[in-house]
Amino acid sequence: MRYKDEEGQAIVIVALAMSIFLLGAIGLGVDGSHLYSQRQMAQTAADSAAQAGMMSVFDGTNAAGTVGFTATPGTSITCTTTDTKAPCVYARQNGFGGSAGDTVTIDFPSPPATYAPGVTFSGSYATVLVRATVQRNVKTTLMGLLGSTATTVKATAMAAIVDVIAPVPILVTHPTKSGSLHTNGGVLVTICGGPRRSIEVNSSSSTAVTTAGSGTIDLSHAGPLDTAGTCTTGTGADFGVWGGPGSAPFTFNTGSLPGKYIPSASWMQDPLANVAAPPIPTTTTGTQTQVASGTAPCPSSAGPHGCKVLTPGLYAGGVNLTNTTALFKPGIYYIQGGGFTCRANCNASMLAGTADPSPPTGTGTGWDGTSSGGGILVYNTGSTATPTNAGRFDLGANGSVSLVGSPSGSAYKGILFFQDRASNAQTHSLGGGGNLTLQGTIYLTNTRSTMLTTSTQFQELDLQGNPGSATHIDGEIIVGVLGLGGNAGITMNLNSNAALIVSEVAMVQ
Repeated sequence: MRYKDEEGQAIVIVALAMSIFLLGAIGLGVDGSHLYSQRQMAQTAADSAAQAGMMSVFDGTNAAGTVGFTATPGTSITCTTTDTKAPCVYARQNGFGGSAGDTVTIDFPSPPATYAPGVTFSGSYATVLVRATVQRNVKTTLMGLLGSTATTVKATAMAAIVDVIAPVPILVTHPTKSGSLHTNGGVLVTICGGPRRSIEVNSSSSTAVTTAGSGTIDLSHAGPLDTAGTCTTGTGADFGVWGGPGSAPFTFNTGSLPGKYIPSASWMQDPLANVAAPPIPTTTTGTQTQVASGTAPCPSSAGPHGCKVLTPGLYAGGVNLTNTTALFKPGIYYIQGGGFTCRANCNASMLAGTADPSPPTGTGTGWDGTSSGGGILVYNTGSTATPTNAGRFDLGANGSVSLVGSPSGSAYKGILFFQDRASNAQTHSLGGGGNLTLQGTIYLTNTRSTMLTTSTQFQELDLQGNPGSATHIDGEIIVGVLGLGGNAGITMNLNSNAALIVSEVAMVQ
């Protein structure tokens, strides 16, 4: 028998139970959403901190100024709330590390392959992996009524310096000089094909790129989409500079996206820094044999001066070609003093055939004129006693020059002109009033450490195009300082399939 005053008690109990359930569900929704948001913020902070730390190591700025920190494998850093180290600052800017309740730790896992298996780490840096870990105790609200008053939000991220296969852009290597790339006159530089970034200027100067006159750099048909390097299919490529100015100081044609001018772009390593200089050919002296016009291999069009047939080897006094047609046999031309000059009615071209004599040991494969295409490497140094007294490369005037560099499969990786990295300051000149076609890499630079220590010791290349001339560079250009001038067109056809190893920063977790 049920008493009347007991009626409805079940409803109260059910309502109370439902209220607790609904309160828990609402708490889970509210607090869950908040915790998810905190987790996303934590991951962003960890990502930015790891990347900032690795970029500092990559750029060599981690030991400079207030951002300085020691990046030693196996060590760690715990950030304070006012820490000025780059990874700590970036974590704080993204919401973590500004209060005592947060924990931000930066460490350098070792050995890196254990923590990031399958990654090809750079061999050029002592520290190649950085990990950022951020953590925060987040108080709950409605869920606290069910007993859970706080929960821990944690995120980790790792960034690494990795080796990647990438084509080589036009690279201007001086690390600090103002005007390290400069244009003058009404020069029109057109770049066809090549990598996603056609030009990289490593100088940190706010005026790393300057112009005088009405110069134009046209990248509207640059980039890997122009596979043949003919300026017919490309849609644009980038121009990067580590310093500035903030916008291009010259007329800059980028085409459609993705081509753009990028200031504050991290400097790029010299991809040929590990290519060893050729050994001195102590047993082989280069020769210059005079051949009359019409006598093989000298064409009758050579005129009364005839031809000089040049063979590889040691040239103690340099190579100076004037009023002649020079024919080069494949191989290495090792120049000690005097430089390499081709001006005043100088015409130069290649002779087919196997390298004569064979290049010195250590050149790798592919240097065979009969099967892989002959080529030359002109290495310019000083005497053995004073290697910094090197001459310069000077090609131009009103002749016609067509030269091919070392095979890309050799140890010299397609280099045509190679200046001693220990050379004193030189200004080299290519172009002028004639027709100049060079196939191969123009490699004229001191080491980065040399230029940082002595900013006036650098190699400058002045690439000129004058009225009535045609200057074509089919390859890459890696120089300390680059000047582009004249009043005619300079066309650079870059190889979008070139495969040299360069290092870059990448997120690996």
